[in-house]
Amino acid sequence: MKKDLVNQSGRSMIEAIGYISVMIMLTTALTASVNSGMHRFKLGRINQELVDLKKVISQRFVSAENYKEVSFDILIDEKIVPYDVRDKKHSFNGGVKIGKGDANGNTFYIEFDDVPLQSCTELGTRLWVVNDGSDLDAMDINGKTWAWEYSNSVSSSNYKLPAKPTDVAKACKQGNENKLKWYFN
Repeated sequence: MKKDLVNQSGRSMIEAIGYISVMIMLTTALTASVNSGMHRFKLGRINQELVDLKKVISQRFVSAENYKEVSFDILIDEKIVPYDVRDKKHSFNGGVKIGKGDANGNTFYIEFDDVPLQSCTELGTRLWVVNDGSDLDAMDINGKTWAWEYSNSVSSSNYKLPAKPTDVAKACKQGNENKLKWYFN
């Protein structure tokens, strides 16, 4: 019987631990890759949600005197709200708000709450195409405002548009608690 135990072939405990370690590393790398891809997808979606919502508001109110009546309820009632934000949530499940941007209703705003840090910096440094439905007038990230020199939305701003990446990075917070607000005219 002793002879049978000596002749058995099998994996040692060290080989098994090595195999399990390799599998854990591969699984971790695959998970990180999938998470990165998902974040890039959501970032692309949130960018598109912002542009789609901006265009819908501009087109809906093009013949109105101003943007005083801008609301989600109007867009929902008229069945023109973009599909992705119909529940007033963006791709990262934060809130989406819209409304008039100044007392006279010359501008409107779109606000995204609970935006992750990386997305905050990318959205904050987004380049806006002039005459793409309506023009960016000002932007606010966590209480810091960027505006063009002759902005309709804000009376004074410490930062001028276009936003510098270093300034945007300083305004964005760690985690998912970033609030971005864009004013358009």
